[in-house]
Amino acid sequence: MAQPLAITAADTEFCEATPEQRELAWKLNGAAWARPMSIETYVAQEFHLSEQELTKDGRCKYWVLHLTGYPRQVIASCETTRKKVLISENGVSREGYGYGIASVYTNPDYRRQGMAATLLRRVQEAMDRDSDLSVLYSDIGRQYYSNLGWHVVPRDELTLTYIAPASTSDNETPTLQHSQPGSIRYLRLEDLRTLCEVDELHLSARFDRIPADGARHVAFLPSFAQISWQVARAEFVAGKLLDGTPENVGAITSNGRAWIYWSHDWKRKKLKILKVVTVLESTQQQRIYDIRVLVEAALVEATTWGLGTVLLWNPDEETAMGCKAVGDVHPHDIDVVIDENVDHSISSLRWAGGKHKNTVWEDNYYYCWC
Repeated sequence: MAQPLAITAADTEFCEATPEQRELAWKLNGAAWARPMSIETYVAQEFHLSEQELTKDGRCKYWVLHLTGYPRQVIASCETTRKKVLISENGVSREGYGYGIASVYTNPDYRRQGMAATLLRRVQEAMDRDSDLSVLYSDIGRQYYSNLGWHVVPRDELTLTYIAPASTSDNETPTLQHSQPGSIRYLRLEDLRTLCEVDELHLSARFDRIPADGARHVAFLPSFAQISWQVARAEFVAGKLLDGTPENVGAITSNGRAWIYWSHDWKRKKLKILKVVTVLESTQQQRIYDIRVLVEAALVEATTWGLGTVLLWNPDEETAMGCKAVGDVHPHDIDVVIDENVDHSISSLRWAGGKHKNTVWEDNYYYCWC
């Protein structure tokens, strides 16, 4: 491996990326992240995602550190998406803004010289001017971003893995059958906007009831813009790698009492539950049943498309019980595991100005990821 070109922060310039610099950054990080797509297709994906409701019209900003005097020589890059959040402190709730940070990447020619840290400190200054906080999801361990002010927020993960029958041949695609197909109906993208609005109202009412407990509570709004961005990502990849594109983006109980949203992760062969919603009045037993039939629907969707695992972030007690009930219904087909996440997409949060607070991140579910 060639030695990195020796530079210091004094040799660099920081700026919001021009369209040309943005594409150059995508081509650089695409060398690491594009597979199994080509870099050209990956760049098209990133452009497509930049034009979604969540990200268009300047809601997502792209940042670069480049060599002084050479704007095409991109050294490091990242993107930040500004989103609405709810904050509750001392028994008072309010709306605010938080940034999701993604695609932090350093050109291999300039690594191990603090260039990403230089970039991120400048990005912090920019974000702090118009937001309350920022979050990111680390795939390089806990320490690096913690040293820059993003504190790890522990998170559990629950997986339901389909165990194919021993008789299945290599040419067969095993699928799961729902035990009570009449208990749910599948959701299309056009169904989600109204459901997201109901979910936002429910979350806002919940924040109004949070008592003063010495902590600052925060949650990203589960908006249609956020959910549809996740769907758009999965649909784009499916359109490039598969013969068809899934129409189902979630499921709702036949009584309309609960629903879930999901996203297909083709690269990691997982169906990721973006959020489980139980907003209408019901008993605990009813909620557990609703979660069971919805998660079972997710498993059917996963096996239909050759995805072996369904993933949920931070399941509460009722969600965990509902998932375990799926395992009880399919005792020989489904393996249910709950573990703390320690090595990928590590949730990390920083308050504007670097002020450390006793923080409770409410609803830290996969819909927040970017």
